[in-house]
Amino acid sequence: MQKRTFLLATLAAAVGLSLQGAAQAASYPNRPIELVVPAVATGASDLSARIFAKYAEKRIGKPVVVVRISGAGGYNGSRAVREDKSNGYQVLYTHQGLIANYLTKVAPYSYDGFKVGPAVVEDATLGLYASGKSGIKSINDLLARARAEPGKLKAATEYGTLSHFMFLKLQKEQGVTFKLMDTGGDAARLAAMLGGTVDVMAKVYSGTQDYLKSGDFALLGEPADKRAPNAPEVPTYKEQGVDFTFPPYVWSLFFNQNTPQAIVDTWTEVAREVTSDPAYRKEIEALDMAWTYKSPEENAAAHAGMQQAFAELVGGMSAVAKQ
Repeated sequence: MQKRTFLLATLAAAVGLSLQGAAQAASYPNRPIELVVPAVATGASDLSARIFAKYAEKRIGKPVVVVRISGAGGYNGSRAVREDKSNGYQVLYTHQGLIANYLTKVAPYSYDGFKVGPAVVEDATLGLYASGKSGIKSINDLLARARAEPGKLKAATEYGTLSHFMFLKLQKEQGVTFKLMDTGGDAARLAAMLGGTVDVMAKVYSGTQDYLKSGDFALLGEPADKRAPNAPEVPTYKEQGVDFTFPPYVWSLFFNQNTPQAIVDTWTEVAREVTSDPAYRKEIEALDMAWTYKSPEENAAAHAGMQQAFAELVGGMSAVAKQ
């Protein structure tokens, strides 16, 4: 009798939660929504999020406000959404840095600590840049210098992020060693390069053109199988005879695990419509980035594959020095 009573109570609670979720989804949204970006202002994450928010709010019917919560390689922002109790009024806009955070123990969870939503932007231009003062002009120059002087070239990165994993992968596959410097995010890496405290960095193409024209930086190529559509003039490393690739950044929507599935479905449809809009595509391309659309299922599978591949790099992880 007690067992039957317990089962009935459990079933009633489950039905109650289901009905509550359905009711929340039916009235959603009834107030502004925060699009949480775990990065600083004016970077690729922030700029692309603002464009996505502008087009999303036209379709969802309420303001979509970009809120930047930076720090700890993105962990501070993702944690805010993971701990959020608003059921869909905070949406995380980020990339596979969730995986890097987890594998380096910056965060106790990965992408699957959330409900995975659709992908809306990508960028295959996370390239290696050398200081104009270094004399390094190509990926072959960089590798030759690194082999001749193991551990001497200083590489600007941010611990527990994709830029960190790019150097881990390069070191493992090409048999070289850099002195990895934890300089911080994009703006900090740019400052370190300009200040001459590092020799090389990893960064996406967006926001670097002026430094390339001035000769402050030399772009050594892109780590893709083919030239990126948003930087078709930049050769790949494979074209230069170096077999090295790295996955593109993919910006996606992530939701607190308690978010009703109907709300995730709403955002999936919004994202599909936004990424089909020629005006949205044009604005994203103006950032030297690329629009994309992947369903939540496709996106989750891609993240799982990337996490498996990156996990193999952590065992031999190099120390990262604070600048």
